[in-house]
Amino acid sequence: MLTNIPLYKKTGTMLDSNTQKINKLVSMTENKLFQLSTVFPFKLFRDDIIIEQKQIIIVKRNFFYSSQQYPIAIKDILAPVVEAGFLFAKLKLELGPGGFQQNPPSVSYLKKADARRARRIIMGLILCDKEDIDLTGMPREDILKKVDEIGRFKLD
Repeated sequence: MLTNIPLYKKTGTMLDSNTQKINKLVSMTENKLFQLSTVFPFKLFRDDIIIEQKQIIIVKRNFFYSSQQYPIAIKDILAPVVEAGFLFAKLKLELGPGGFQQNPPSVSYLKKADARRARRIIMGLILCDKEDIDLTGMPREDILKKVDEIGRFKLD
């Protein structure tokens, strides 16, 4: 049994820097910014989209207690696309080179307002990532407000 073996030592500056980076990354993935789900009964088994600061997680459910999860890094997303119909909307993520070989599955039967807000938030996070803007010290509500405004189109 390994009880007294330290996982890391805080002696070198490089190790301290790496420890700070990993702690920062953990705080970004623990902070769920927005979540949206498909509308029941149009989709019997609910699908979810979870938006965090550094990744999007698509959870597809096809039967009881079974699911497929698709984590996608913000830096791999080229554009979030919303296709709005009469009652519902579909959210698709178009990925660039370096990520998946193909785009993740789209999520249909979303409320139109939720899908549009998710698109704005994802687009704002993409732009913040491209500009190397660090959002870790900000409260969740402030991050949502800022990235929603950054990702807004003139038509929204």
